[in-house]
Amino acid sequence: MTEHAAVIFVFFFLAEYASIVLICILTSILFLGGYLLNYMTLIYLLQEVDYTSFYIDILLSNPLIEGLLYGLSIGLKSSIMIFTFIWTRASFPRIRFDQLMLFSWTILLPIVIAFIILVPCVLFSFEIIPSNVSLF
Repeated sequence: MTEHAAVIFVFFFLAEYASIVLICILTSILFLGGYLLNYMTLIYLLQEVDYTSFYIDILLSNPLIEGLLYGLSIGLKSSIMIFTFIWTRASFPRIRFDQLMLFSWTILLPIVIAFIILVPCVLFSFEIIPSNVSLF
């Protein structure tokens, strides 16, 4: 009889890394410009050519090359995010759930409450009211 318990772990492991890839792709789309190219990077890559804008227009006029550049752009941005995510995750120790809850309740919650009180007091004391409506 063969034991199939490892299959469940494999699916869990694959689902975890698939969620990392999905979150990194969404992050690159929402916060890093998605498939849009940075033209300054293209100019830097083609800096030896005198007519860089001419060659960029030729490159982006062909739909196949444009699609390839857009795909490479979002792939590179997502790959950098995946590398950063996995590197950060591997660098820090894993915290148990009870330690995380203790840290959140005893340290983070008082800091958040202090900031909720501190920020309006600083704004009021330096008369930095971010609106045109007078409070008095």
